[in-house]
Amino acid sequence: MAVAMESVEKPHPLSWKARLVLALFGLLVSALVAEVALRIVGTSLKPKTWTDRPYAYFLPAGAHTLQDADPSPKVEGTYRIVVVGDSFTFGPNMQLVDTFPKKLEQMLNLNKNAPRVEVLNRGVCGASTVTEVENVRAALQEQPDLLILEITLNDAEPHVLSKQEREELFEPRWLKWKIFTIWKSLGFIAARFHNAQTVRRYIDYHSKFFKDPKTREQFEIAIRRIVTQAKEAHVPVIAMVFPLFDFPVNAKYPFAETHEIIASALTSNGVGVVDLRKPFADVPPERLQVIPGVDNHPNEIAHRIAAERVLAAIAERGFIPPTALPQRVFRARTGMKSPSQNPAQTFQKFANIVISGTEEPRTEGAASGE
Repeated sequence: MAVAMESVEKPHPLSWKARLVLALFGLLVSALVAEVALRIVGTSLKPKTWTDRPYAYFLPAGAHTLQDADPSPKVEGTYRIVVVGDSFTFGPNMQLVDTFPKKLEQMLNLNKNAPRVEVLNRGVCGASTVTEVENVRAALQEQPDLLILEITLNDAEPHVLSKQEREELFEPRWLKWKIFTIWKSLGFIAARFHNAQTVRRYIDYHSKFFKDPKTREQFEIAIRRIVTQAKEAHVPVIAMVFPLFDFPVNAKYPFAETHEIIASALTSNGVGVVDLRKPFADVPPERLQVIPGVDNHPNEIAHRIAAERVLAAIAERGFIPPTALPQRVFRARTGMKSPSQNPAQTFQKFANIVISGTEEPRTEGAASGE
């Protein structure tokens, strides 16, 4: 027997206006949930304010600024090194004694009954190689036996960026709009977008000056003038090139080409180069920045590593009197020490290992010594 099927009325489809309202309502609810969650999580995860930077700076008598003191007249038999550079030499937010020139000085004064070695820090914040021509001229008046020129990757820029120029380039005004303070989730998205743009802009800025023929030529002219001054004073010159500590120094390090351009410009003008990329290879940037995430200048760890590498380089090149080379040398990862006989030759062996690039990689764990 056939059963009559009751007709089932199908629901009336929503109009496009209703669907749009529902979609907008869903987006609004999602945005409100994200805003509340970000405010709660952001407040709970906000780190406590702290700093490990010096509360006061202790300087030698005769220091007029945070730079090294004016040297006393050079004592006969003293070996004097002058380091000319920018803020990477000066060492902002650090004690003077922790900068690589003073660390180098400590390492070269470990031996008893050996002539004193002085290493003067003549770093000037904001300096570039062009402006350092006059700094070198002043440094050569201090009767150095060796001049170390520190190079940073922005040393070919035509002028030092003002605070306003830096803010416009790396901190756009739109990011400070009040809506991003009120609407936290929108501010979070804007900050992420800004960070991605800033990284690209930062890489381009620190790469372009050595690739631009005009600014590179100005850099090379400055190097030639420095070399001429040093030759007239009969003072050898060696240059050291720091990496930038915003990125790990690995296969993806974005400034490798810039390092090569700088090395080529220096060597073609008769200046030996100490490229510091290798000793910092794969070290996390936050371990090397003086204020992680805020100030990318090298910290005490980075300055000490730089001093070790420069010590090996100037020893390998024979710039340092053998009596000043450390007599007791322990290799951190093997505990191997230098014998008491002919310590200078043994140190030279260790220096050659560093220069040839066969030293062990920096890994956790080190020999405790004796």
